[in-house]
Amino acid sequence: MLSPFHFHYSLHPNVYVAPYTDLKVNIDGDITKDIWKDIPWSTPFDDIRYSPSHPDESIPASDRPNDNCQTRMKMQWDDEYLYIAAILESDFEVRATFQERNEPIYQQDSDFEVFIDPFGSCHDYKEMEMNALNTVWNLMLDRPYNDGGSEHSGRIAKRGDHKFYDVKKQKTAVKLLQGKLNQDGPQRTIWSVEIAMAHSDTLVHLNKRDRTGSFPKEGDMWRMNFSRCEKKGDLNWTWQPQRIWDPKEKAHVGKVNMHLPDAWGYVKFGKSIAQEKFIGQVPKYMLDQGTKGLVDMLWPYKLAVMNVYYAQVKYREENRQYANHVSLLKEYLDGNVIGQLMDRMQIECEEKDEEDTYIATLVFDTENEYALTVDNLRKVQIEMDSPMNIVSIETSLI
Repeated sequence: MLSPFHFHYSLHPNVYVAPYTDLKVNIDGDITKDIWKDIPWSTPFDDIRYSPSHPDESIPASDRPNDNCQTRMKMQWDDEYLYIAAILESDFEVRATFQERNEPIYQQDSDFEVFIDPFGSCHDYKEMEMNALNTVWNLMLDRPYNDGGSEHSGRIAKRGDHKFYDVKKQKTAVKLLQGKLNQDGPQRTIWSVEIAMAHSDTLVHLNKRDRTGSFPKEGDMWRMNFSRCEKKGDLNWTWQPQRIWDPKEKAHVGKVNMHLPDAWGYVKFGKSIAQEKFIGQVPKYMLDQGTKGLVDMLWPYKLAVMNVYYAQVKYREENRQYANHVSLLKEYLDGNVIGQLMDRMQIECEEKDEEDTYIATLVFDTENEYALTVDNLRKVQIEMDSPMNIVSIETSLI
């Protein structure tokens, strides 16, 4: 029997179940060591706009990686770190020139990028970039650039400044497996990266109101994506395609924009390999079925509030104000997403500091009065009358 949210789950982003480890992971760039051997690779990265289940024939073949330019990743975790291993294959020059910390690597070099938004708020998310010389740039975005967000990093600010952000415990390493760097012309080059992202670095600056459990626990899911940029950013290959609702196109379409956190995939913090029923990337058919324990049970509601967010952006472009009732947005919404949830959606508009604002609220559990909200700055939050972690909320929906 199909779930009433079958359409919503057909749009569920990729999920990778990372197993827990109680063994020490020595970060040296060698991703062939025993501690990684039993952990499956993700599916290969593809063009940032491309989705195998929703292929876009307008994307030039030259923008997509061929069989000699594959990128894959795998993950595991412990109480202090999220560990990431990745392998990057190339049949063209691997550029690596930046050597100073916190330089804009993607603008010139071949780079590997990690994006992480622990609680899916789309605010105060973290990004790290690294090149084949193990030069690293860490930054935090207070909110996406399209929403007036700005970079916080050691590149633009000094320690003590309110726009300064850097990590304290992160560990990274790179290993050149084949070929040479900075060599013109066609060639076979393979390099690997190994990263330990400290939970304490990821969680810093997050509003306590957004925290539903702080450090990750078994079963938690954090929003993540990975990107590989080549040829000064002209090529952008990602693990999860950046697909969002476009009211103008009246379709869910791919965008060349990594700063759409609502489009990212998920890492699920799993049990140990011996205890976990499934590890690695969740197959598409299991996402489509809304398989309990492997998907975000709040996904249909999150998709719905973001549908309203994008509709409001378009409505304001045309009317110079936000809609104060969801019915006014009908022509800008995806009926398949919002239809059965329309009656649960409320919108409150007001003027703050001479700026129009709104908050859209979707009650997803009427008995316990749990709700999701999104505002005009893309801030997504869970509202509840009493403290409750996300795992408990999901259990109440099943």
